[in-house]
Order: sequence, then C-alpha cells, then structure tokens
Amino acid sequence: MRFEWLTGQRARAYATIVLISTLAVAMLRVGMSLAGAGPLGFAIHSDFVSFWAASHLALAGHASDTYTVATHWDVERSALPETGYSAFLYPPVWLLLCLPLALLPFWWSLAAFLAATGTGYWWVTRKLLPGGGVAFLAFPAVVTNVVYGQNGLLTTALFGGGLLALERRPWAAGICFGCLAYKPHLAATVPIALIAGRHWRALAATAATAAALIAASVALFGVSAWQGFFAEAPFARSVLEHGVLTNVGWVSIFRAIVQMGGPVTLAYAVQAVAGLAAIAAMVVAIRRRPDAITAMLPLATVLATPFLLAYDLALLALPMAWLVRQGQLRGFRAWEKPALALAFMAPVLSVVAASAGVPVVGPLAILGLFAVVARAAQP
Repeated sequence: MRFEWLTGQRARAYATIVLISTLAVAMLRVGMSLAGAGPLGFAIHSDFVSFWAASHLALAGHASDTYTVATHWDVERSALPETGYSAFLYPPVWLLLCLPLALLPFWWSLAAFLAATGTGYWWVTRKLLPGGGVAFLAFPAVVTNVVYGQNGLLTTALFGGGLLALERRPWAAGICFGCLAYKPHLAATVPIALIAGRHWRALAATAATAAALIAASVALFGVSAWQGFFAEAPFARSVLEHGVLTNVGWVSIFRAIVQMGGPVTLAYAVQAVAGLAAIAAMVVAIRRRPDAITAMLPLATVLATPFLLAYDLALLALPMAWLVRQGQLRGFRAWEKPALALAFMAPVLSVVAASAGVPVVGPLAILGLFAVVARAAQP
C-alpha cells in the first residue's frame, strides 16, 4: 500500500486543514477554560498549574513541600480555585527548570511557557524537514500539549536540538540531552544511543550536564526535595498501574494491557520485551547507518517506557521528519505513508479510542512507525 494519491501538495493541504481545525478547537477550549472546566472535566491549564505551584513553593523557600499533596494543591487552588489536583511527579531537576514560572501571574506564565517551548519545537522540526513547518504545527501533539499545558514540546526540542548538533557540536548536543534529566524515564535510552554511535564527547557532556543540574537542585533546594521525590514513588506507581488521576491519554504498551484487563505483571513483562527489542533494533540501526539515530532514538524512547501520555507523542515529529526526508530522496516504500498518517493522528486518535475502551491505537501507531523506520534505516 503506497498511498500514491497522498502527494506532497495534498499532504500540505490536509495539514493546513488540520491546523485551522485544531486552532479553532484550541480557541474554543481556551474560552471554555476561562469559563470553568471543559467537556473533558479539566481545564486547559490542568498540568501547568502543577508546574506554576511548584515554582511558587520553590521561590518561597519551600521546595520540598511540592511533594506534599495538601500543600501543593493549596497553592494550585490559589491560582485556580476550582481546579482538581494535578500531581508533581518530576525530580527536583524539573523544579529547578520551573523556578522562574511563578515570577509571572499564572496566565502570563502559561502563555510564555507555551510560546518558548513551542518555538523550540518549531525550530527543530523545520531544521529536520525544511518546508514541513505547517505540517508539524498541525501535528495534533502540539494542540495536545497546549490543552494539557505540558512539556512535550520542550522534550522534543531538546531531543531534536541534540540530534541536530550531534555531529558538528557534540558538546552542545550533550547539553541538550543532559537537560532531559527532568524526565529520566525518557532520557534513559540516550546514553545507549550515544554509545552505539560512538559519540563520546556528546556522552560526556550529557553526563556532566545531568550531574550539574542534579547538584544545582541539591544546592538550591536541599536534600529534602529529593527525599520528597523518592517518598512520592508509591503514588507515582499507583498513577501508572491503576490510572490514578486519569485513564485517558495513556499511549504505552503497558497501559494498553492494563486498561484491557490484563494483569500488571503481564503488562510489565510485555513492556520490557518490547522496550528491549526496540533498544536492540536501535543499536543495530545506528551501527549500520549513523544518521538513523535521528529516527530510532525517539522511537526506542517512547517504546521503552511504560509511563507515556499523548502529549509525549510530540517526539514522533522527529522520526516522521526523518522518514519523509528519506521518501523525498528515494521515493516512498510500501506502508510508509500509511504509517506516517496513523502516527500523525495518533495523539488525538489514541485519546478518542481510549475513551471508547480501545486503548491500543497509540501503541499500534508507534509500533507501525517503528517498523517502517527500522526498514528504511537498513543500508
């Protein structure tokens, strides 16, 4: 299946339609949020209020209280009185990066955060695929991050910035990768990919940057903040295993099995097998074809973690850009365009399907894209 009818011109036209539609939905969602909770039961700022409240506590000298639910929730409600609790499950490294947020009033802080992270995302996707700006702004993962007020665009910008700088500026690449220490479950695959590609200077810079951020967080917030983070681990595990806070938006293999009624032990086992297989395939691909790291690292990352939500699928922009570029150079192979189309719509289709009791759409879209990228990465 080659989808010959899906030409570049038509793809841009469809992307423009999707972009206009998502902008209209986003504007409606903002308006509904200003009036109260939206149709899904949470407001546009549902996750960002956690970051803002954490910043408020840290600036006041009470960083460790971020990991105390009652105290953290009180600060969240000082900004948004009707909000439900939005957990802060990040290590103090993210608290360090969140520090300036409460210097602005909540709504201005949210706007600045989305503008800054969105600009970084837009820059790296345009660099990876010149002429693809409209399509990647239309990518539903963008509006998903806006709706949740989440950091998936920043994660993608750091991954993309590191990958773009890897060959010519390895130290800059390592700084980008090291900053991913705020999401260790997504950063774990980075050292493996750098070792596979023999990017030793980037690996050293990654380790040094992560260590510096951890040391800075201890210096600013004390050991108590890290103690609070580790003490919150059982709650984070409940969020993952039992869907505490939400059952909608998960896109990992683990959560698909759990939501379909499978036992947690089986879900962990299948997730581990899939993750290890993806990492092994990534290593083989990078050793055979070094440029494949741009596509294989993000895909192995999202397949290796059980803690994955729809806004994290912004990372799929990187392998999609790489695969489209390969198609432009040598023509598209069978199933590449269908896999791209499904991956493109995965952030919204996965949420809709999970709400209808079909949580496998997200994992299947990721696996489909992984399969065609792995095939394209063969020399």
